Amino acid sequence: MFKVFPSIFVAFILTVLPVEAVLACKCVGGETEQSLYIKADYVAHVKITVAELRDVSELGNADSDIIDMAHGEYVRISFEEKEVFKGKKFSPNFLKELPFANGNCMLGLRPGWEYVIFLNKESNGLVFACSGSFSFYNTTDTSTKIQQLREWAREKR
Repeated sequence: MFKVFPSIFVAFILTVLPVEAVLACKCVGGETEQSLYIKADYVAHVKITVAELRDVSELGNADSDIIDMAHGEYVRISFEEKEVFKGKKFSPNFLKELPFANGNCMLGLRPGWEYVIFLNKESNGLVFACSGSFSFYNTTDTSTKIQQLREWAREKR
């Protein structure tokens, strides 16, 4: 009797606990860092200066993809370029991101932090982790990655 009780108790607890779906960012497989670099129109080392939560209605129809993904708000990000590896100075002067949440593939761009941003023209400034963008704070081999980007930039000249 006492041997069965712990099993029944554990089973009861597991059925009573709320079940949470685990959401993870899913990127298309098979992409190498170099193929992401080649696809990008703009690759730069940037420092985030300001991140503001804004109403999605200010974007207008030009950013319909962002509007479809956003739930009323987006994050407008001001940044300072440290080094451009590919492309010209980005225009407009703001990056865009959805509010960071599990599973939405956003980096959660934070003021004061540095990132390498990969963008293509179709992105309209929307930054995704799946594009190749990465944070300096979550990557142990940042200096190796920066050196690789510099080499790819020299190859294209």
